[in-house]
Amino acid sequence: MRLPTLLLLAGSLVACGEPAGPAPSPTGNVSLDDLQIPNASTALEGVLCAGQLSEDQMVALSEMGYRSFVSLRLADEGGAGWEEDFAAEKGLRFVRLPVAGKAGVDEDHARQLSALMDAEERPMVLYCGSSNRVGALLALEAFHVDGKSAEECMALGKSTGVTGLESLLEEKLGL
Repeated sequence: MRLPTLLLLAGSLVACGEPAGPAPSPTGNVSLDDLQIPNASTALEGVLCAGQLSEDQMVALSEMGYRSFVSLRLADEGGAGWEEDFAAEKGLRFVRLPVAGKAGVDEDHARQLSALMDAEERPMVLYCGSSNRVGALLALEAFHVDGKSAEECMALGKSTGVTGLESLLEEKLGL
């Protein structure tokens, strides 16, 4: 046998030996804090609530094990609209539930979000421009779908991103 063939055969035999350890993650030991995701919150189990993601953040999150990406932004909002093509190119699961700002924070969208979250794999990333709509709709979903008290829902909303929509949410929850 020729030397190159022997080397190839030897390499194949070595590869058949003990399995190698897990491949290192391209993100290494990167944490959510390292990714500097705007208004990131993990207050809801299996859901990362956040403001608008970048391409790099979306890839890093998928490498960290996040399975689904759900945007509440309209595709024509500044900084949004690129996600569908990007996710398809990268093999990521992406869904858009367009919520038109303050006007879209309502029971109907909260129920749509509930159904969508039930259908998507977790852990998931749920985001909008700042996480304000995320928190408000999660609070309304807990109120209208899960039957939680208005106070519990308000606390959930605040822990998942409500800031500027706080007075609207209080009104919708009857506080």
